[in-house]
Amino acid sequence: MQIFLYITLATIIIVSISSSILRKKSYPKYWIPSVLLLGISFVIAVVSFFTMDDGWASMSFFFMFISITIGSLIGTAISMLTKFKTV
Repeated sequence: MQIFLYITLATIIIVSISSSILRKKSYPKYWIPSVLLLGISFVIAVVSFFTMDDGWASMSFFFMFISITIGSLIGTAISMLTKFKTV
């Protein structure tokens, strides 16, 4: 269960940094990093659900998807709440 906490924290850091960089460059679609991570983890969760024989292993990929979803939402929110100095 500890690995999901690490995944969530890593996702928060990655998404907030990449979204902040995109926002700093005045790119209007700063939510793309979180959507990209969500899409990849969703595809992995669905494929593992249909292809894996062990239900527990399949369920762990679903929990990974939930961890990435929470991390992406928090990381994007942190990026949105960050104020940048205009030079």
